[in-house]
Amino acid sequence: MIVAMAFAIAYLLGSIPTSYIVVYLITGRDIRSIGNGNPGTMNVWDNVGLAPALLVAVGDIGKGMAAVSTAYLLGLSDTHAVLASLLAVAGHDYSIFLWFHGGNGTAAAIGGLFALVPTATVPAAGLAVALYFVTSSKRFSGAIALLTVPVLAYFVAYPDIKIVGVLLLLTVTALKIIRFEGFTPERTRPPR
Repeated sequence: MIVAMAFAIAYLLGSIPTSYIVVYLITGRDIRSIGNGNPGTMNVWDNVGLAPALLVAVGDIGKGMAAVSTAYLLGLSDTHAVLASLLAVAGHDYSIFLWFHGGNGTAAAIGGLFALVPTATVPAAGLAVALYFVTSSKRFSGAIALLTVPVLAYFVAYPDIKIVGVLLLLTVTALKIIRFEGFTPERTRPPR
């Protein structure tokens, strides 16, 4: 019963359409009709602005962190916490509030990483910021930083289940991005 409750909470937290809410409150428009139509942080940044995108990112990262934290607060195991993080990403990607459409799940996955392996994720986040200032490339900076998380998690000696969880989060996020954007650097394809 507690496991089912934790999983339902994780999915519902992930389903909160942060970008839709923020963009609608600021512009009165539906983010799904702006830019590439993806209700995610990058589309908000590209087409609405950095400040709204930061609000969206905080909300979406918070969803992933809250899902994992809820599992732990309910006394569940690392395995359950990993599954909760994946359900938060699924909620973000297939939101019940947006008729099972959503973003790529990257920010929700990052939130899960912060809660599961904080001492690996914090330096990776710093690396992402530093790389962005050097390269001005959001995608490159984020990809390199995310790829460092499992390496750092291994060297910090997190339990194997958490490292597997990190790899699963990165895999499902990458698959969703590839499905939405393909292998091109442009984010111009309409959502499916």
